[in-house]
Amino acid sequence: MNGTQPTEQNDQIQIAIIDETYGVIEEDADWKIAREELRRTLEAEHGLPFEDGDIGPGASLPAFITFLSGTAPVPLWTMSAALFFLGKPIMENLTAWRDVASKLRAFLKRPVALNRHGAAIIAVEAVFDQMGGLPREVRLLSYGTRHVDDDEEIVDTGIAGATPTLFLGFIRHVFRIEADGVTFAVEVDGRIATTKRIDLEGIPSS
Repeated sequence: MNGTQPTEQNDQIQIAIIDETYGVIEEDADWKIAREELRRTLEAEHGLPFEDGDIGPGASLPAFITFLSGTAPVPLWTMSAALFFLGKPIMENLTAWRDVASKLRAFLKRPVALNRHGAAIIAVEAVFDQMGGLPREVRLLSYGTRHVDDDEEIVDTGIAGATPTLFLGFIRHVFRIEADGVTFAVEVDGRIATTKRIDLEGIPSS
């Protein structure tokens, strides 16, 4: 696998479930059998096809790749997400984020890597939790990615696009999201979100 793998499009939520059989079984033939069994299990659980993928540049990290697209409630959420990634205020269809988050959670029982749409769903859900419910308005201020080992705090000023599939296994997603005038810094690493409230000077609040 290489960087030509399918990458998340505007109407998709890309999910990469990490192959838990990799590195556990020494014999290549036995690993391929176990891997195929895991694929069939995933397809039976979620009712979606999973393709072979590699989400580790340099050091291979095999995964199973699928895309949520036509299944409800994704279409309604897609319209809201398009505005979100343009940095536009979202005041309608906020419940669609909760609905699609519920759909996504079914995939988070296993180790996963997400592209920017899936990470945004987790990040916005984390902001909702911080606000104690649905706010009146949500706006994306900035979005970017970091290598998982990069601890330097850099504030993004723009909104980055989707990440090539090959790099998904080694990045964290970094969002700045404003909800009802309150700004949050949210990092999403796999299925885990870390949220900090930011004051007017851009410094995390205690």
